[in-house]
Amino acid sequence: MISTTGNSQLKNLLIENKDLLTSSKYTIRGIFVTNAIKDSNAESFLNATSVTTQLKVWDKPLIIEMYVPSEKAIPATSEIAFDVFGYDYVEYNVGNTAKVVIAPVSAIDLVQMEGIKNQQLFDLNLRKDLEKTKVNKDIGKSIDNASEHGNFLLYHNGITIICDKLDTSDKGKVKIQGYSVVNGCQTVSSLYRNKAKVTQDSRILTRIIQVNANQSDLISRITYNSNNQNGIKARDFRSNTQTQVRLQQEINQFYPDYFYEIKRGDEPEQRIAIENTLAGQILLAFDLKRPWSVQRYSKIFDDLHQEIFARPEVSGGRIVVLFDLYKEIERDLPRIEPPLFGGYQITKFFLLYLLSEVLSDDAVGKAFYKKPEDFYKDSAQKENLLKCIHIILGDLIIDLNGEFKEAGGDNFDFKATFKAPNLLRSLTNKVIASHKKLIARERVESFSQMWNTFESQS
Repeated sequence: MISTTGNSQLKNLLIENKDLLTSSKYTIRGIFVTNAIKDSNAESFLNATSVTTQLKVWDKPLIIEMYVPSEKAIPATSEIAFDVFGYDYVEYNVGNTAKVVIAPVSAIDLVQMEGIKNQQLFDLNLRKDLEKTKVNKDIGKSIDNASEHGNFLLYHNGITIICDKLDTSDKGKVKIQGYSVVNGCQTVSSLYRNKAKVTQDSRILTRIIQVNANQSDLISRITYNSNNQNGIKARDFRSNTQTQVRLQQEINQFYPDYFYEIKRGDEPEQRIAIENTLAGQILLAFDLKRPWSVQRYSKIFDDLHQEIFARPEVSGGRIVVLFDLYKEIERDLPRIEPPLFGGYQITKFFLLYLLSEVLSDDAVGKAFYKKPEDFYKDSAQKENLLKCIHIILGDLIIDLNGEFKEAGGDNFDFKATFKAPNLLRSLTNKVIASHKKLIARERVESFSQMWNTFESQS
């Protein structure tokens, strides 16, 4: 290829990596990536050369099938018209970037928007409907009192809608299509729940912004700044980031029994919910080996967000598997003595940290630590893995109970130990050293031994 290719970039790459490519340690696999669709000639060529070339083709249909989007788009909603006849409203352009209308929109029209019931209307918002908050209760009270409907414009901050199309050519009407509410979810949801009581007098100051669907960065900035003055948590601001959306989409696509909750108010339906705050705590304890930091919730989506979630190895599969390990730990907590220690929230993450230390020091465990989803390919593997974890946890808890007893049992200062990383590492070293001795003396089996045994029996 070096001597025959006319592509200078390819030639230079081959020359630079010649030693690597010709090494007996590696197998070369050819993958041809194209945005075209392979035709019958390509299929014939691949079939005829499959034994000798091992060439794979990623063409347009396969790329579309395997693509996991990392951004949320404006929903493709149909046109809706807001009646503003007899009311003043403002319309202006922001350079060549956006068109804006600010108008007092009737609650009767607002509750007709598509996607309120299933919450899709708020996909670009930082939160979903929280229902029982004080704000929502107060809005409900305002709706109940018909004499207050005319004062809605005085009481409520208003809502912000982003849309693909905005039309004011018909007098007294503001028409929009392809829209999403990015601020005002609680208001619109409360109006919808009480839609039988709203009247034409119930008007909400509404800011409608037309942007191009491909202006994802601008949409994110509008969403952020529209919510920046409200009671929004760091987690809310991260809910629509590429990292969080990608993880949610991966879990939706490859683990349909699970739901990755990235914003407050998300509805998992009948699926197993994994809240991303908990996922961050799990990754912080298992991957980054810092169980003493898991209770600093704000840091998970602030200073530590990139370090926790944006690493290449963090996938939807990794989160699902580690979450199931965490749930296995919850089931084993009653075995801890004294029970006081088992009742601490941080105990679960400390056991996950111990488990991480055991697995990262084991031959097969290292492969699991690197990519746990490879050990979860079917129900039989899942069952085998959880059997192994249950046995290892039992051994670790016995060792841990022994350390507690030696240190004074109920008199052991758990809180001080968990607040000091050096004390927690010292306790960890003692438990892991004891576990290693038992393996060396063949008193207990290693993860590798158990896994190979269970897999051979499957």
